[in-house]
Amino acid sequence: MRGAFGRHMVTMAMAAASAMRPLAPLFLFFFFSLAASASDNILANSSLADGQKLVSAGGVFELGFFTPPGSTTAARFLGIWYRDIDPPTVVWVANRDAPVSGTAGSLAVVVNGGGGGGGGRLVLGDGSGRVVWSSAPSNVTASDPVAARLLDSGNFVLAGGGGSGDVIWQSFDYPSDTLLPGMKFGWDLTTGLDRYLTTWRSAGDPSPGDYTFKIDPRGAPEGFIWYNCTSPVYRNGPGDGLQFSGEPEMEPNNTSFRFEFVANRTDVYYTFVVDGGGGGGVLSRFVLNQSSAQRYVWLPQAGGWSLYWSLPRDQCDQYAHCGAYGVCDVGAAAMCGRPAGCAPASPRTWELRDSSAGCARRTRLNCTGDGFLPLRGVKLPDTTNATVDAAIAVDQCRARCLANCSCVAYAASDVRGGGSGCIMWSSPLVDIRKFSYGGEDLFMRLAASDLRMILLSSLVRMPYTFLRF
Repeated sequence: MRGAFGRHMVTMAMAAASAMRPLAPLFLFFFFSLAASASDNILANSSLADGQKLVSAGGVFELGFFTPPGSTTAARFLGIWYRDIDPPTVVWVANRDAPVSGTAGSLAVVVNGGGGGGGGRLVLGDGSGRVVWSSAPSNVTASDPVAARLLDSGNFVLAGGGGSGDVIWQSFDYPSDTLLPGMKFGWDLTTGLDRYLTTWRSAGDPSPGDYTFKIDPRGAPEGFIWYNCTSPVYRNGPGDGLQFSGEPEMEPNNTSFRFEFVANRTDVYYTFVVDGGGGGGVLSRFVLNQSSAQRYVWLPQAGGWSLYWSLPRDQCDQYAHCGAYGVCDVGAAAMCGRPAGCAPASPRTWELRDSSAGCARRTRLNCTGDGFLPLRGVKLPDTTNATVDAAIAVDQCRARCLANCSCVAYAASDVRGGGSGCIMWSSPLVDIRKFSYGGEDLFMRLAASDLRMILLSSLVRMPYTFLRF
């Protein structure tokens, strides 16, 4: 809608909605009203009223006001959902903390200085004129004219050039509980922007819930699911150039998905595309649902979402389930094992299969004659406080760790091409799990006496034909 005529029509629509409100049956508060708009954009100094919708150019997504079907109130939220999927699947919500009461809400494109270009904001107001949500401010100066546009990717952008130029703000930078193809999950280190997922409070309440999934950029960056932002629930391990070390499901040769993890001086993020970016009719979304991170794919023939995989998978994915230096193996009779050279820190509780106290070294490191015990096919330990140098070779990493008396383990930071780079740990190794396939090699430092004992023990167990060599 353009100019005074457009504003007049919006005002009339809002007035009509306000007049209907006392007589409207409850179903009018739910997802779709009878009024609809086929436009994909809102122009400068114009508005989108409750009851109107934006539809992306290819008809993939819609944006508008809704009340969650499971809600016990008539609270209204501005959101984005798939257009042709029933029941509607919401992928983004603007005003999660501030619902609009009633159907008099509207979303406006407010331009700096009241002109047609330069910059601006999205402003969501209620029937009384109170601002309940607005887009984050930006220092981007965009070309005329500024407009908001809903894209077929599910991204809602405020940009110059009629919504197709320089981006001032975009919904992809402020996820709710869902990651869509092409979205970046992680950090823009230049601006300090942190893109992370937060659960809905409940199926009928999109306000932020108790669980968050975030990339921790410290050490070797990795993702954590947190409860109340204080207690780690799950950790996916550091990126190794192909996948996260704790997620062998991220197969680099997968024909349906392409996964990418970027970690450099300016960016630390994960993203994915479907079918090489072309889509091919495949829809997929990654959702944080309470304490689980779940990937879904849409099956048109079944008319529903199918669970592709879910994390955490089992007890071994519970953060630090086996304590410091413990190794969790879901296929073992006793799930929590200990590396050679280590003993249970609390033998009695370990015997009762409470391994939370973890293990302790049998022999203290003395920095003379120490060596390394390889642990094959594991999720690397928590790297929050690890040291990373991607520029050196793995044998240099070994030498550097051996020369540093505080280094307790090392691993390659990139497994491609036989391995390169270096991760070194100087604190207790926490949250290791053994995989039946995939995983990485971790080299744990042991005292020389423990290494000799391990060698002798392995020789005793070898068959005679092997000993001849």
